[in-house]
Amino acid sequence: MENARFWIFLITTGVISGVNGQSVEMDDGKSGYVGSKVDLRCRFINSSPPVKISQVTWQKLVNGTKQNVAIANPSLGVSVAPPYRDRVTFKNAAVRRRTPTLDDTTITFSSLRLSDEASYICEYTTFPAGNRENTVNLTVYVRPTTQMSLSSPTLVARASNLKTPVATCVSANGKPPGTIRWETRVPGEVTTREYKNSDGTFTIQSDYILVPSRDTHKETLTCVTTYNEEVYTDSVTLDIQYEPDVSVDGFDGNWYLNRENVQLSCQADANPAVSLYQWRVINGSIPSNAEIRDNVLTFKGPATYDLQGTYVCDATNSIGTRSASVEISIIEKPLPQIATGDVISVVALLLAAGVLMGITITVLVLKIRSRKSESSNDSPSRKLSQPIRKRPADDIQHSARFYEELPNTADYVSYRLACNKEDYPEPYSPPINPPLSFLPQHPYHSSQPTNATTSSSSSSTATSKNTFSPPSHTTAIFKYPSVPGLASPPPGMAAYTFPKEQYV
Repeated sequence: MENARFWIFLITTGVISGVNGQSVEMDDGKSGYVGSKVDLRCRFINSSPPVKISQVTWQKLVNGTKQNVAIANPSLGVSVAPPYRDRVTFKNAAVRRRTPTLDDTTITFSSLRLSDEASYICEYTTFPAGNRENTVNLTVYVRPTTQMSLSSPTLVARASNLKTPVATCVSANGKPPGTIRWETRVPGEVTTREYKNSDGTFTIQSDYILVPSRDTHKETLTCVTTYNEEVYTDSVTLDIQYEPDVSVDGFDGNWYLNRENVQLSCQADANPAVSLYQWRVINGSIPSNAEIRDNVLTFKGPATYDLQGTYVCDATNSIGTRSASVEISIIEKPLPQIATGDVISVVALLLAAGVLMGITITVLVLKIRSRKSESSNDSPSRKLSQPIRKRPADDIQHSARFYEELPNTADYVSYRLACNKEDYPEPYSPPINPPLSFLPQHPYHSSQPTNATTSSSSSSTATSKNTFSPPSHTTAIFKYPSVPGLASPPPGMAAYTFPKEQYV
């Protein structure tokens, strides 16, 4: 009894393990365009030991109902349902043999139709494992047909300035729907509508709306349709009809007496072209010597005052009539003419002057910036390191150097000039009493000095040889430095008397 249970356990385990090892491999999804070919892959992964494949059936799932498409049976062979007989085949030739191999039962759809879009089931019937199946979704795309046209064969520019659809772009019967955009230099508005057709396709219509005018004539509108990363373009050129835009040429303001064969020309921009030109004169008539030929009015012979007046040109086409006028005046003498070469020379000189002025301004600006940068770069340490200018008054404070730096002993010496500088203003101080003066009464000593004088001189010499020290009496006397052996002026030189000091 126990042995029987053991064998049942082994058989059950083997069957379950074989079942778990079987599977059907298919793609998650496939897609193709109408009219193209597509393969639906189906491959059976067998177990070890392998099970026996009894039949393979392809089915289409429609609204929850399974419809047979193709069957492969080892004994009965291959069969395809009538709706697909001309378009569905088993791709692997081994399936169609007398002794078929059914491990790979991929089918091929040719001439794909929009109605082929559905979910397809590949089912394997095996023994003793039973049925194994898998599903693939087939998506069918339809490339749209793109068409672009003018909304109306005749587009007319009207004075009302009403907005009008001028061009239409259509992406018809596409699946999925495409997108439309416009490329043009003409400003306008776009309206787009989407329609779903009964077969599941979509139609997109886009209109370009603007105000027809002369400025939009011969402009190009381009429709760009994008479908599944595919881009299609189509273009039209606007044909706008409008009334003539008229101008009168020929009068240069220099019609003078006896000028020969002057003429006026009527220029008109129109669509369609001008069919009729007419000339007239306001409050007058055209002179008898005038000749009209199409849009040109020529005055034969010399010009006279009879030509004066307001001339009007009327231009007519199928859309309407427009006019332009010019006032003609006759002068006695011709106006001075400026030669073209002179004009060119003046323009060249002005350009050169402008360039030179620009260069000058640039140089000045650069110099100013350079000076500013140099002044900003000067630090306080650099300023302190500069040498300090010595004031002349410093020399006065060192009496030993006073006479050495004096250029000439006979020069005029001023106390105010020696002690006061412009950049060092002298503060106010009370007057000196008695007043100090550098003007000596006797520049040289007498040949027989008195004892008091001699002792004073000796005392001064002992203190400092070249030190200035005013005497104790009320008036300061200037003395030359004492020189041994010289008590009187040099031979042949008279005594020098200094001029009196002048205070300003």
